[in-house]
Amino acid sequence: MPYLGVTPSTAASADLDGKELILDADADTTITADTDDQIDIRIAGADDFQFTANTLTALSGSTIATNTIAETTGGSGVTIDGLLIKDTTAAFADGAVTTPSITNTGDLNTGVYFPAADTVGITAGGTEQFRFGSNPIPGGQKNMLINGAFTISQRGASFAISPNASGSDSDYTLDRWFLFAYLTDSDYTVTQETLTPGTDEPYDHGFRNSIKVDCTTSATPAGSDTLALSQKLEGFNVQRLAYGDAQAKESTVSFWHKHTKTGTQCVTIQTSGGGKWTSKQYTQSVSNTWEYATVTIPGDTATAPANDSAARLDIMFGVSVGSTYTSGSEAAWGTTNGDYFPGQVNNMDSTSNNFEIAGVQWEVGSVATDFAHEDYGTTLWKCYRYFWRFQANTASGQKWMLTGLTRSTTSSRYACPMQTEMRATPTLTSSSGTTSDIYDGVVQIATDAIALQAGTPGGVQIQVDFGGSGTAGNATGWLADNGATFDFSAEL
Repeated sequence: MPYLGVTPSTAASADLDGKELILDADADTTITADTDDQIDIRIAGADDFQFTANTLTALSGSTIATNTIAETTGGSGVTIDGLLIKDTTAAFADGAVTTPSITNTGDLNTGVYFPAADTVGITAGGTEQFRFGSNPIPGGQKNMLINGAFTISQRGASFAISPNASGSDSDYTLDRWFLFAYLTDSDYTVTQETLTPGTDEPYDHGFRNSIKVDCTTSATPAGSDTLALSQKLEGFNVQRLAYGDAQAKESTVSFWHKHTKTGTQCVTIQTSGGGKWTSKQYTQSVSNTWEYATVTIPGDTATAPANDSAARLDIMFGVSVGSTYTSGSEAAWGTTNGDYFPGQVNNMDSTSNNFEIAGVQWEVGSVATDFAHEDYGTTLWKCYRYFWRFQANTASGQKWMLTGLTRSTTSSRYACPMQTEMRATPTLTSSSGTTSDIYDGVVQIATDAIALQAGTPGGVQIQVDFGGSGTAGNATGWLADNGATFDFSAEL
């Protein structure tokens, strides 16, 4: 029995089989070769280290401590548990969105990972926030949709819609959101809903409103009938997708949904006017329960949207769609009718049914990131590009609107700047039954007509005709009924 140091005691050496190199008197520190091509080191009775061909293993509870690791393998570097250290670089494993490769010990789902070649992702709380490289997820104004949190509703909070086959009752509801309604024999109410803490899960993610379509008269859609919630995007705002090019980018739509009807639902992107489309499915698993969904939209390499202020792309959430458009399957960009809303269930087949969504975001990239919340004023300012409701306040009596000049004895004109430059020269619609007066410093004269005389996207001239006898050239004040509305629209 070979040994180093003092001679071991008789009791300590009784259990040794002669293959150990004993290093201390009580024989609990040894070098052993019981297994072929393997050396085991035991210190103070515990198995600490193991040598096999080209490998040194520190067993459980043991540590290899060193001040210097010298590279001796001809430039290949040193690898420690997946981390390659070579010369002046450290190469990490790719990691994943929920387990980034560079993180801190107290927060393992927040850090940096590498989702693809030439790409770096930043994740927080297990959700990717930014991506840099070949398929970027931009920060800042990453949401291509306006009013995706449904906070702005200048037109009101409730809209009763009775569509017909020509779609003439399709209309805007909450700002930027359009009910695309081409069907008959059914009626709907679209409302801006207030979310409740502890009840509505989107509230926990910073949302306070949703949009809901309530069925008030149920119907089965005819073959080509379509009911969908839609937003039209102008060409200026979709160029980041790089459509019409070999490098056309994928994009992702994320949102919360709460529908009475369970089953397959669809998000469809189409070129405005319905030239072609691509549709992606999501599922309402539990009735009347908030669920989160993301769908990835393929890039369109064939068709480049014009870089202008016209409608170029539409996003559509299927609500009730006829069999002509539901018989197909998910597909890339094309014109097959059945692929328009493939498998879409009829959410409006009962007056007990509702269709509700919240927190809608459409962004570049194949990964859904946290919703880009913005302050109320920023969202309102974006909405003003398409619609502005100029309103007399709701206190009693008539309210001063604008100051202008009497053009003749029966008409006056008023310069009205827009809140921001609108998408195009707006149209003007006065609320039904509105009356107003012209005050020229002497008398009030009841008006007969209010109309847009001329304008640009940045401002318009309003002409107010009146009966009676005004004085040409006099400065005048235009007074409108309390609560009267004057809508300027440059909608797509």
